[in-house]
Amino acid sequence: MSFITYNRSQMNLFGYSVEDFARDDPKSRFVVELVSRLDLSALYSRYSSQGGDSYAPDMMLALWFYAYSNGITSTRKLEELCKYDTRYIYITGNQHPDHSTLSRFRKAHLDLLDQYFVEILLIAQAEGISSFNQIAIDGTKIKAHSSKRHGYTEDQLDKRIEKLRAEIKQYMQRCNFVEQGATDELDLETLRAEKERLERLEKEILERKAQLKERKKQLKSEHRSRHQINVKEPDARMMPSVDGPGYNAQLGVDMSSHLIVAHEVVSQPNDQGQFIPIQEQVEKNLGSDDKRSYTADSGYHNSTDLKELEEKQIDAVIADPQLSNRSIKETPTSKEELQKEERKLKRSDFVYHEQGDYYECPTGKKLFPVERNSERIVYRSNDCQDCPLINLCISSKRKLSKSIVQLMRVIANVWRKSYKLQRRRND
Repeated sequence: MSFITYNRSQMNLFGYSVEDFARDDPKSRFVVELVSRLDLSALYSRYSSQGGDSYAPDMMLALWFYAYSNGITSTRKLEELCKYDTRYIYITGNQHPDHSTLSRFRKAHLDLLDQYFVEILLIAQAEGISSFNQIAIDGTKIKAHSSKRHGYTEDQLDKRIEKLRAEIKQYMQRCNFVEQGATDELDLETLRAEKERLERLEKEILERKAQLKERKKQLKSEHRSRHQINVKEPDARMMPSVDGPGYNAQLGVDMSSHLIVAHEVVSQPNDQGQFIPIQEQVEKNLGSDDKRSYTADSGYHNSTDLKELEEKQIDAVIADPQLSNRSIKETPTSKEELQKEERKLKRSDFVYHEQGDYYECPTGKKLFPVERNSERIVYRSNDCQDCPLINLCISSKRKLSKSIVQLMRVIANVWRKSYKLQRRRND
């Protein structure tokens, strides 16, 4: 097999070349130049030496890169653009691959995109575009192709299965009657085909039901009865922000160049537990860097990730959704202020002393650990009888508790860094 040749700089009879089409579009020229610097040996090795001519793989790759950068994913739309849009004409060298060719190329080589993604980042590093030492992690919701009307609860699936089985039984009876010589508005072949279609649909619905039951095991009991699965796109979850089924796209972005340096698509509706996977992917793609720091919003804040970040000594700022209720002050709230306000005490009114492992209340009393388990530590004072704030204390038992994994050395480091969050964003 050989490849169809093209020359973007070749002059035609009218005195211009397709290269002239891209003079006002630096992005198309940049994509072509970028692809020329990639190692495409794995892509070219997939083409056989037999058969007819094919479009050049480097041109097809550049075409898809440019299309995706403009939000074009439809092969039919891309086919049309290659005919009348001068930017795409420049990339293809005035060739016109049809939608079937475009689709086959994308399906056949989709697995190579991750490799090229990393290569592009390494080129950016080599060019000194950024030091890649400030990474922001965030998620965005993407609407699924399937409609929310394809979402079913387990009870709704049971009703649909029951209805399908009744229809299958009806078609089986009609097939038997026709085989015995009875007449029907449909011929025997059509009846059998419809019965087989319903049987395939029943099998698919049963598979979706099994998937739904497995997913419900991970949910709280009060949410299980209302949890749905989309029978067309089972990986998609209902997400209010897209008003239907969707996906949660996780991104790691370099704050200087705005280049995406890590990505993943998950079906989890929130960002909990997604920080570490993206952070690890960043380190894998760019290589480890002790000077690299990370920033994320409060949607990623959880004690498990905080502990892991501390253990790995990773510089990360994750906004605290309850910062105002944390004991991070140097001194407790004054007794006089609380009496004047006549409000209930909050955790933020207390001060934690890492040296000594105790809390100090607004009246100077000390709360020491009285209970420990694998998840929490409970602090309490036994000297509260004559306290003037006893009726305003945080609970009738006058005790504080905190997650054992939120060790105060972690909290001290991460929460104090939280004050840098706004400054980093402003920078």
